[in-house]
Amino acid sequence: MRKKQHFISGCQKIMMIIFVLNFLSCNTGKKENQTVKTENKTQTTPENNTPVLLIPAAAEGNLTKVKEALENDANVNQQDSDGRTALMYASFNGFNPVVKELLQHNADLDLTDTNGRSALMFAASGPFPETVKILLEKGAKTNIQDNEEHFTALMFAAAEGHLENVKILIDFGANPNLIDIDGDNALVFAGNNKHQDVVDFLKNMKK
Repeated sequence: MRKKQHFISGCQKIMMIIFVLNFLSCNTGKKENQTVKTENKTQTTPENNTPVLLIPAAAEGNLTKVKEALENDANVNQQDSDGRTALMYASFNGFNPVVKELLQHNADLDLTDTNGRSALMFAASGPFPETVKILLEKGAKTNIQDNEEHFTALMFAAAEGHLENVKILIDFGANPNLIDIDGDNALVFAGNNKHQDVVDFLKNMKK
């Protein structure tokens, strides 16, 4: 059985605008470097003819550029070659003003990338409880499982020890009994990574 130990640790420190990510690789705690190609529709501003790409703007948390791209008819749900959207990138880094702006323009909460992972999963993997709550309040599905390992947003939060994310997800109906392809649930993820506060919280739920 593979150990799921710190398979996302440190990712939030990476500036995603450089497009080289150690991005949520979940096998045995190893991270696989991936170059993210933003194949988003190029937008041109009338003022200076400078291309404005929605996905890179969202990835760096640049709200002004995000608004500019959207005003120039950028597709808010455009997916790059890995199936990732502007909302996924903004959620991954906890850029809440950008997340809210994208949602106001009807960004699809439950689109998934080529691995089957949603914006909520990306937010839950980091220390961004406000982002998690924003997505859930807008109706993000809590129990989506990815198509590789059957991970859920709750498993990501538990594995990284983000107790507040775990609590919020549970409040919005996340199922702690869902299991991945190894038969492990969120409690096992937290235990494997020695996040005792998360372990205690999930155990107490069953009493």
